[in-house]
Amino acid sequence: MKKVYKDKILNIPNTDIYDNIFLFSYIKPDFLSEKVEVFFLSELLKQKENTKLLSEIWEKPAMFSNVYSEEDELQIFKELFEYALSNHKKIHIVWITLDEEIKILEEYYESLWFLREDINCFKVDFREVLVSVSVHIENLMWRGSDYKRMGKHIFFLPPIREAWQTKAMFKGINRGVSASIFIKDLNEEKKEFLKNCVLSEHILPLTLAKVLAFNTEDIWLSGEKIDFEVRYDRKEIDK
Repeated sequence: MKKVYKDKILNIPNTDIYDNIFLFSYIKPDFLSEKVEVFFLSELLKQKENTKLLSEIWEKPAMFSNVYSEEDELQIFKELFEYALSNHKKIHIVWITLDEEIKILEEYYESLWFLREDINCFKVDFREVLVSVSVHIENLMWRGSDYKRMGKHIFFLPPIREAWQTKAMFKGINRGVSASIFIKDLNEEKKEFLKNCVLSEHILPLTLAKVLAFNTEDIWLSGEKIDFEVRYDRKEIDK
């Protein structure tokens, strides 16, 4: 069994070095910190709910995304971003869903010289930046086309966005911009999703380890630590 750390993968003593089992840690943050102010987009976006569209979502589930619009979310994000920079206040924004939010963060982190041009990715010191963000695992697992099949089962707030926005959430993780993935309930379905992210190389193991635990610690957030295994056989890798 191999333990995945922030910058290395090491075999765990007294385990089979030839097995295909990776041990990850997830920190479920309590969001209680004197060093960082936490904002939940779900709470702020709820205040801008478009009640006129609520009657339509049962026949047209995809309309749920418009009940809490991208425009309103982006405006809230920009206001929080400006608040942090203007007051030199360290903040963490929970649950972004938009490509435009990622682009704003990229520009900010590039201005702080965190962009590594050799790999075109960011190596951000989250202990030092004023603004950091997390994405909920649901906004990686689902996309707008899933509303037709899943209906109210994916009525999250902020909502599931279109496929290209889901793709942007992966981009934010893989370029080192999004600090963490928040998982309210690390059940078997979500463990399987994370496993498939590793197998398909949608998220590399070291990157996944960072957004599940190590970046959270760097933001000065703490919480319950949960260890879980990602295991697979050779046939799954070769598919």
